[in-house]
Amino acid sequence: MTTPLARIFHGERRMLHLVGYRGRWYWLGSAGWTVWFVTPLATGWLVGRVFGRLQSSGTGGRFWFLLGCLLAAYIATALLIRIAHVTYMQGVESAKGLMRVNTLNAQLASGGAEAGPRSVPVGDILVRLRDDPFDMVFLLDNWIDLFGLLFYSAGTVAVLWQIDPWATLAGVGPMVVVGVANRFVGTLARRYRARARESASAVSDFLTAAITASLTVKVAGAQRDVLRRLDTLNDRRAGTAVLDQTWNEVLWSANTAMADLFVGLALVVAARRGLDTGQIALFATLLTGMVWVPMRISALVVGRRRYQVSAGRMDVLLPEPDAGRPDPMTVHRQLPILGGGPADAPIRPDRIPLERLELRDVTVAGRGVEGVELTVERGQLVVVAGPVGAGKTSLLRAVVGLLPLDRGEVLWNGGPIADRAAFFVPPQCAFVAQVPRLFAESLADNLRLGHRIGDDELADAIALAAFDDDVAGFPAGLGTRIGARGVRLSGGQAQRAAAARALAQRPELLVLDDLTSALDAETEQALWDRLAAAGFTVLAASNRPVALARADTVLQLR
Repeated sequence: MTTPLARIFHGERRMLHLVGYRGRWYWLGSAGWTVWFVTPLATGWLVGRVFGRLQSSGTGGRFWFLLGCLLAAYIATALLIRIAHVTYMQGVESAKGLMRVNTLNAQLASGGAEAGPRSVPVGDILVRLRDDPFDMVFLLDNWIDLFGLLFYSAGTVAVLWQIDPWATLAGVGPMVVVGVANRFVGTLARRYRARARESASAVSDFLTAAITASLTVKVAGAQRDVLRRLDTLNDRRAGTAVLDQTWNEVLWSANTAMADLFVGLALVVAARRGLDTGQIALFATLLTGMVWVPMRISALVVGRRRYQVSAGRMDVLLPEPDAGRPDPMTVHRQLPILGGGPADAPIRPDRIPLERLELRDVTVAGRGVEGVELTVERGQLVVVAGPVGAGKTSLLRAVVGLLPLDRGEVLWNGGPIADRAAFFVPPQCAFVAQVPRLFAESLADNLRLGHRIGDDELADAIALAAFDDDVAGFPAGLGTRIGARGVRLSGGQAQRAAAARALAQRPELLVLDDLTSALDAETEQALWDRLAAAGFTVLAASNRPVALARADTVLQLR
């Protein structure tokens, strides 16, 4: 059972587990930062001794010795913070990298317990992955800074109280009041940060959509309208970003000004109570360090609110939490960054040979798919045909789990598939979408997609896709870089590259959505003949005469 205290500090507990991934670096760096916060006690004591010696004895040998010690202390402090920062950042960057990889893993997972919802546009996902992990991990930074300052403050109060309690109260008391008052500013901080993040996501999402549909925008002559909309979104983002940062700076400046005022008040009290130059210098030095206490309390309050905003934005990309599984955001896995081990290879499920695929009363409301009944036997080519808008693509996407079923079921060898998105992956199934998705890498990397596929297997897949003559003509063969989204390939080459990528997995079932739309009749005939000769079972959407003539079964959608 979760206690109220555990609920309050849920974010801290979550981030503690996350930074434990590279805990040695993170906690060594944190210890260095904590020591750095306490070091002003030593330098402040030396400052007091230097000024006390200067008042009592002038610039004698003892004075120069103390001054040399003070300089050495400052140099040692600078070296300490440098080492602590480098060590600490290794732990922080590892934690942020782990968070991003876990989120991407959830977005890329094809069904199963690790799959996250795909309701957020791609541009918005990129903004969240870029910005929100920082605010989440920074939650612990605020606590580390505050604890370091509290240790320093306890030492400061203990030292100054021995000199003069009233001067100490004059400087410390109001700071405590200001620190407590900062607790009440968190709601506004959270509201402004949420608006700033949402407006940044809107700009990124719109840019992604505009670039993706650039040809449509150009043909429609809508460039000015797109730019006007982009200007509106940018203005909104600028306004929310300025408001968010302004609120943060105002809060910081107000705390700084108030703390400086209280230090001045303490020095006035100290001077009136007859303290000597060294003691006043000690008060000024140590109380100046305590100026940061109310500001760090303010930063913690704001940081906790910002964590809530960022955690909410990231959790939308992850699967629902389950008491029986670890937090998907913080699960530890191998990462090849900052000296980490090699990344885990893609996990392939056990192969289940296909004898028969059945669709029973398959219905996807609003997509033209109503009560579909279909049987696909091993080795058959089954083609789904019909006019534009009849639901061909929707039916195929529903079969492989990319769309939910409103009614009906899909069976594999007579057994119903509960989680279709998790099941219909290689080696059971390979799906080639209507618009192939290729990456700005080499052709070989596009076909392997991180799997351990040998050159001979790759060559066989290319030949099956009727793509071998094209690859032989490329200047660098499989090493040819095909550009963003395969821009250096023709439409037909991109389709066959996607087909070769699917065939390299040797799936039991090939699901092809209008794969041959950009091929000439001769190449298309060669493709279907080679797939049939190799014994592949194919479920395809197409209205092409070659495919319809070659099919064992045609399902006509109306």
